[in-house]
Parts: sequence; structure tokens; C-alpha cells
Amino acid sequence: MSKLLLILVGLGLWYTWRHRNRFRALSPEQRHYLLWRSFFIGFFALTLALALSGRVHWLSAAFAALPLVARTLITAAARAWPLLRLWSRAGGPRVAPRFRTPILEVRIDLATGAIDGTVTAGRFSGQALSALTRQQLEQLRAELDPADRNSLLLLSAYLARRFGSAGNSGPQPPTPERPDTDEAWRILGLSPGASREDIIQAHKRLMQKLHPDRGGNDYLAAKVNTARDELLGPH
Repeated sequence: MSKLLLILVGLGLWYTWRHRNRFRALSPEQRHYLLWRSFFIGFFALTLALALSGRVHWLSAAFAALPLVARTLITAAARAWPLLRLWSRAGGPRVAPRFRTPILEVRIDLATGAIDGTVTAGRFSGQALSALTRQQLEQLRAELDPADRNSLLLLSAYLARRFGSAGNSGPQPPTPERPDTDEAWRILGLSPGASREDIIQAHKRLMQKLHPDRGGNDYLAAKVNTARDELLGPH
């Protein structure tokens, strides 16, 4: 039994580590759904394994202990709730900040400052930007619709971040258009309805990663500023 549990836990930890970046990019609703689905899949796998190995009596013991375990967990959660709230605030946005245009979705890993994204239209559709060579990225930029200014500026910002200033031969970014409210929440990596303090902290953490004086990018930093202004008003 102990070996079986260790194997299942090990597989779960391996899967979580392997897909950690994808998990961070999910919305809170998607994370909630994925966690519950994973729980039920794991429970079903454990039940099936016990049944096949003739150890169904373990299930009876587990169900008998459920009320005690539930009470213990509820008590521990109630005591830990204030600390969890403080940790949540200190941890910043729960969703990876995202910048979207008609053909691109770019994400920022707040833990490392790394920027990656996905092409959502055209012949490179479905491919990660990090999987494309510099030549392919230049081809993608050359094929952009000149009227799609936001995609051009976002791709140029990614090139500059990945290859340095030499990778950005595109136009210098003007002040970006002000996003709507939904886009502003995505850019800051927050769920709609977050508090003023959450918005301020999210903006601060993003600027620490994206400000030009810290090796960031003018366009992305300006987008973050306009997102904050959309939610809080101009500063």
C-alpha cells in the first residue's frame, strides 16, 4: 500500500513540475477545475489499483477515517487562513500577466522575468515564440499586417527582450493605446474585482521586471502603466 501511494504521489509531483508554467498561465476558474479533475482522477486510480490488488479493506478504513480527517483539516485551515491571506498578497498576481493581439499572446513569468508566448494565427499558429528561430520570428514580423500596430510592437518587444537591442530593428514604440478593462486585468495578471492594493502591487512587481532601467522594454512597461491607469485612473 505504501509503495502504491508513493508511486501515485511521485507521478503527481512529476506531472505538476513538468506543467508548472502552463498551470500558472491558467485563469483561477481553470485552475479550480483542473485541481478537482486531478483529484477525482487520482482517487479513481487509487481505488482501481486497490481493487485489482485485493486490498479493498483499505478503502473501508479510509472512509471510516474521513470525518476525523475532515475536522482536522477544517480546523487547521481556519487557523492558517490569516497567514494564507498574507502569503497570497505577498505572492502577487495568481495569473501570469498576458498581452494579447490578433495574432499573439505573450506571457510573463513573474518568478523569473522570462517572457514567452504563442502565435495564434497565420502559418506559425500554435507555435511558441521560444520555439521559433530568429529567422522565423523575422519572417513572422515581415508578414504582419501593417495596420496591426499592436502585434508589430509586441513582437518587436519580444525580439528585443530575447536578442537584445540588436534584435529589434522595428519602429520605436509610441505610447500604446489604452486597454479596455478586461485587457487591463489580463495585463496585470489579476482577476476582475481585485482590490486597489492588489492592483498597485501587481503593477509594482511587473515594473520591476519590465522597466527599461532594469533591462526591460519600453513598450511592455508602457502597456503595464496604461493598464494600471485604466483600473485606477491616471497618476
